[in-house]
Amino acid sequence: MKKVMKTVNVALELSRSAALANELWNYEHENSIVNPNDSEYKSWRNSLPVLLELLSQAGFGENDILFEYPSIATGGRIDAVLVGKNHQGIDTLVTIELKQWSFVGDPTSYQVKDVTEVAIPLSMTMSPGNPDSFDIRRHPLQQVRLYQKDLSRNNSAVKSASAIAIKPLVFLHNCEDVSLLLSGKYQAWQTQSTLGKSIFGKNDVADLIAYLTSDLTTVPNHDFAQKFAEAQYMLQLSDLQGLRSVLAGQENALMVQDQEAVDHFVQKKLRALKNAQIKRKQMIVVSGQPGTGKTIVGLHFLYDYAKIFNTGLQNLDEVLANNKNVFDNKTVKAAFVLPRSRTVHEVIDQTVGLSVPYLGWKLPRDNDLLIIDEAHRIQDLKKDLDLAFSRADIVIILQDDKQRILPNERGTVRNFYQYAQQHGIEFSHQELKIQKRSGLQGNLVAALDTLFYDNKPLRLDTPLEVEVHATPQSLERMIKNDAYHNENHRNKLIAPFDWVWNKRDSDISIQSAEGLFQKPWNPVMGLQAAWYDAKGKDSIDSGSIDKVGCIYTTQGLEFDNVGFIWGPDFRWNKLQQKWVIDVNSIQDNGLKNNIQKSSQEEAELIMKNIYRILLTRATKRLGIYFMDDDTREHVQQYLGI
Repeated sequence: MKKVMKTVNVALELSRSAALANELWNYEHENSIVNPNDSEYKSWRNSLPVLLELLSQAGFGENDILFEYPSIATGGRIDAVLVGKNHQGIDTLVTIELKQWSFVGDPTSYQVKDVTEVAIPLSMTMSPGNPDSFDIRRHPLQQVRLYQKDLSRNNSAVKSASAIAIKPLVFLHNCEDVSLLLSGKYQAWQTQSTLGKSIFGKNDVADLIAYLTSDLTTVPNHDFAQKFAEAQYMLQLSDLQGLRSVLAGQENALMVQDQEAVDHFVQKKLRALKNAQIKRKQMIVVSGQPGTGKTIVGLHFLYDYAKIFNTGLQNLDEVLANNKNVFDNKTVKAAFVLPRSRTVHEVIDQTVGLSVPYLGWKLPRDNDLLIIDEAHRIQDLKKDLDLAFSRADIVIILQDDKQRILPNERGTVRNFYQYAQQHGIEFSHQELKIQKRSGLQGNLVAALDTLFYDNKPLRLDTPLEVEVHATPQSLERMIKNDAYHNENHRNKLIAPFDWVWNKRDSDISIQSAEGLFQKPWNPVMGLQAAWYDAKGKDSIDSGSIDKVGCIYTTQGLEFDNVGFIWGPDFRWNKLQQKWVIDVNSIQDNGLKNNIQKSSQEEAELIMKNIYRILLTRATKRLGIYFMDDDTREHVQQYLGI
């Protein structure tokens, strides 16, 4: 990652003119024309000189300091990070949050429902009860708290260090009294957290310097500063187990960048609904490729609702760390539903402990909020949306146009927009682009999109291991060897529906160079959650790892290592230089009939979608066995594998 790093004294000298602010502008905006009226630019001009002068006076002039350091879990950047060593000789990072605020709004008057939020004026005067005069922002102590978690969990330099200390610092250099951020509703930051000791105002400079020097020496630490400047983010796997934390009322620890931006957009809509400012029904379509965390974000919308509509989350313990399911509270008038995905329904029910209803007439009435996951699978769009909007004021739709796997599935952005226009519903479209699965999965989805939809080569650039295997037996060895040595890994063989499902151990039968390869399909409903959750050596002993997943049981789920069998139903025609469908190889009658009834263009699109989904289930390693040599050569050439 590109960084802006200086010694404190060098940065101080640059800050006395516009040089430092201009460099940061170019860093953020890629050499576009400087806008001196931009609020962020003003902050660099006004706040950084004050901070740097203070640090220099405290003896840290030769220490390295990084500016606007990316924080992937918060969707923003850390204002500054001072690098040094503490008195025990341990590498130390001081994460600095700067605010120009001179005061904040009284949380009671401005409908702040959470100790992690503050009301900030949009002008120098704030009108009590006027929601247009303020904006809800993250409490600065919550910001530095998330920075610490983010660096500890995801930053390569921090994770690889044998020992490291991360020290938070919040400096409001225009605020004469920061006590409002620590008292009343916010007193938990002092009584239940040590973070209350890390916030300082205009009149607290001496205390701030004492706070720094009590732990930090003034000896530079250039070697670690360089490692930190060159660090990369490595996201941890966020499988469905992580939904427990979301539903337990924990903060956006599972969210990154654009996920949190979408979450904040929805929060504003919910606050407007709470304040009776919404005059007509709302449709919010959230689109995201495989791995962008649509389900995680969607379930977090429920938690947002619980907070904003005052359903019982009041103190720091409940908001940040409790184990209570907030939806035990009967005042929550919100629902999360699925249109068709039975396996995902079963997995969420048994793995997370949340019973997710289907989009049907049994939905509870009089909801404020309805969230529809996997909405690309909706078939009778008018019927389902008529029902949804008869039950809720805000309907959030989680979808991906390229995850439709049947020609009669109608859940596209265009169709949702047309419905909203025809029914006088306010339409908003938000997109998730950063891939969470496999930790910033690189360009795998983009590469597959160019391979299938654009027919252009795009070499893979991804931390995911992608490899071609000569036989299906080799795929089996790959996932079993890994499972044997990694007890927490979910590994699966998956394949297109090119073999009849007879519930026999020999359903899938392939003659390869190593001999006859035979496997059963995945189990029937009622047993699929256990099949999904089988891990490590236990998955070998139970036989779960031998059961092959299909499109219907893997869509919406993720696994650590996947062995994918590329079947004969969809292959590259070398002579015609195009993708072709072998309808006779498709053994799912429903899919086969729909493909035969569809136009060639629609049929090809559905088959491409199916393969795109199957090829994006892995988070660590993807092995591929091709039954057709021309297809193998084409994919290897285009993706560079």
